[in-house]
Amino acid sequence: MRSSQVVNSEDVSADVINLEGGTIGHIEADHVQLDQGGSRSIIASEVEMNRSTVFSVTGDTVHMVQSGAIAAQGEQVEMEGGNALSMIGTSIEMKSSRAGVVLANEVNFENSSTLILLARDVKGNVHTTLDTRQAALAGLVAGVAVGMVLFVGNLLSRRR
Repeated sequence: MRSSQVVNSEDVSADVINLEGGTIGHIEADHVQLDQGGSRSIIASEVEMNRSTVFSVTGDTVHMVQSGAIAAQGEQVEMEGGNALSMIGTSIEMKSSRAGVVLANEVNFENSSTLILLARDVKGNVHTTLDTRQAALAGLVAGVAVGMVLFVGNLLSRRR
């Protein structure tokens, strides 16, 4: 599918999808290329996004340039100048980008930031609020705090 006009469609399946502008609800294809487009979800082997937005993208290879995603997942995920709420992959590369949660075996950062980073191998310049150790500690502290609140609440309800 090739389009230079605004496309508003719910579901599209094809071998190759090239979308220039417009939106498609759900895309399934071998290769997807979005340029200034949008989609609710994409499932493909290869995904290339340029100045586009997607709610959820899943692919073997996902490459996003000045694009945004709520969730990006793949074997190899690359983001340049973009934003994502969550990124999950075997190998993630971020250049001048921001993400809420990054979960990967190998991460390569260049002037990027994350809120929570869980990775085995980290390379490059990254600013993170919680790294792997801090996230584990925060989870432990939150679990103890919730447990104590429930315990005290249980004690108070027994007295009545």
